[in-house]
Amino acid sequence: MKYNIAQLAPLWIPVPPRTYGGIELMLSVLVEELVRREYEVSLFASGDSVTKAHLEIMSEKGLWLRRNVRSPHAVIMRMLKAVYDRREEFDLIHNHAEFFMYPLLLGGSSVPILTTMHRPMDDEAAKAALAYPEMNFCAISDDHRARMEAKGVKTVGVVYNGIDTKKYEMGEKPEDYFLYIGRLNEEKGVVDAVKAAQKAGVKLIVAGNIIAGAEWQYFFNDVQPLLNQENIKFVGEVDFGEKVRLMKNAKGMLFPIDRDEPFGLVMVEGMACGTPVIAYRRGSVPEVVDDGKTGFIIEGLDEMVEAMGKISLLKRADCRKRVEENFTLEMMVNEYEKIYKKLIS
Repeated sequence: MKYNIAQLAPLWIPVPPRTYGGIELMLSVLVEELVRREYEVSLFASGDSVTKAHLEIMSEKGLWLRRNVRSPHAVIMRMLKAVYDRREEFDLIHNHAEFFMYPLLLGGSSVPILTTMHRPMDDEAAKAALAYPEMNFCAISDDHRARMEAKGVKTVGVVYNGIDTKKYEMGEKPEDYFLYIGRLNEEKGVVDAVKAAQKAGVKLIVAGNIIAGAEWQYFFNDVQPLLNQENIKFVGEVDFGEKVRLMKNAKGMLFPIDRDEPFGLVMVEGMACGTPVIAYRRGSVPEVVDDGKTGFIIEGLDEMVEAMGKISLLKRADCRKRVEENFTLEMMVNEYEKIYKKLIS
């Protein structure tokens, strides 16, 4: 039996993302694979999204791309009401917009709601989750689940994010540079990446974007002055094709995360291109990177410098194999199908 499923996107950027957007990338491949498996899928998202599912347009464009919107959360509240009014049409509602959609439970409904948590759960997020005990929560790594459940939030399962490996070209002969790609904010660790590259005397390409005022202030004050140094090349935001090109040609990817990372999809994308990952031991990193085989899990800036000097010892084919055996789109959707069937039954 194929079910009728509503997928609820965050409205900040389109699905799939044009540049940055791990949640939206994961959601896009999930939706398209469910459609391929002949599910009836309605994607509640922004109008600049592209999908083979039924696109339910909640905003003309992603909210971060609508410069004239002064009350973006008002748009999200309209989405909440739109889904609420149609909730009985679906066999299951899969929420990726986290606490914004919890009030769907307030009116009473026989339709199960699954919320995949995509971000670290702090104390306030945990309190919000605990206020809705009927919600079904899914974590995206074992570490993520353990941290959620330590705060009293029970989960119905863990599903690793997956990618369509066919879209990631393997790079057999890397060029002479390392890569940082991601948000250019403090918790993503871009400053440590630049400082380590400078200390190691290696070339580093920095790609990424900035969202909201606080991030811009951090970028101007702490990041931008470092980008003018020798051997550091800043390329800004890149689209999917350019991202893959940068990944496949990099000697290694730097992931000096300064938070308990729930998953870290960019690590999987890099390894799919054959690129080893050098990452701080935070959150899910030990579940994603096979230390000493598909990258190095390190503690601090000095160890990052040391790891860059050893990157050529790793086999790029092992990185690709790691993804093919653990983090594929098919594996992700198979696991979600099991949860869907359990909740609907």
